[in-house]
Amino acid sequence: MHEALLKKYELERYRAAIEAVKTACLVGEVTTDQAESFCGGYPKVDPGFVWPMKDGYPLHFVAQFSCKEIGLARPESGYLLFFYDNRHWGGSPKDLGHAVVLHQRGERELKDADLPTREVKKLFGLTTAQVRPKVYKRVGVRFRPGFSYPTLERRLIELEDEGWEEAYGEFVAEAENKIQVGGFPHPIQSDFMEDDCVKAFSIGIRKDWRLLLQLFEVGDMVWGDAGALYWFILNEDLEKGRFDRVWMVTQCG
Repeated sequence: MHEALLKKYELERYRAAIEAVKTACLVGEVTTDQAESFCGGYPKVDPGFVWPMKDGYPLHFVAQFSCKEIGLARPESGYLLFFYDNRHWGGSPKDLGHAVVLHQRGERELKDADLPTREVKKLFGLTTAQVRPKVYKRVGVRFRPGFSYPTLERRLIELEDEGWEEAYGEFVAEAENKIQVGGFPHPIQSDFMEDDCVKAFSIGIRKDWRLLLQLFEVGDMVWGDAGALYWFILNEDLEKGRFDRVWMVTQCG
């Protein structure tokens, strides 16, 4: 529980109500130490790894997280690798393939020479350009247990008036986690991005999807204008260690 923030926003009277709706998550913290989990850099992959593409464009590598550290893959070995295409925002089923999560044992670390180069047509096919994945600065990440809190949009907590609602909104905003696995997302725009997941795959309802990764801008990463990437996965897929139906939504200010 964020005790200092409760006191700062004078929300002690709502302690029980906030305790009732908070959800456990893992909070990623940037570290300068050597870490198995990191954002940016080059991923560790298996033999036969094929770089993910969409419409002829190579996706950008975003993060590699140790499965043992985050406890989200069975067996808890290897790594989860996150890739995304910055030309798509995840608001339409047509964006399918714009975000990929791969479970890899990580037997070798890729180098710059291993990155794919693709020739794409520009200006209605009149010119061509060589396209490669963007390589972000590597930033080590350590995870610790933490909590996340629902926005008022989810209607999980009742407050007496607009004044208390404003205080709670500020509490939630300051308690956001820039790197978070599981729990409630902290949206920059509208909440219920799970609806985009349902629409994309025509599978399940809102409660069947859960946050896999929330990633605000770290290092030299920029997602639009002070934005964030939100990755979601079906509960049943997470239980089975299946990552081929993840969906990602981009939001920014």
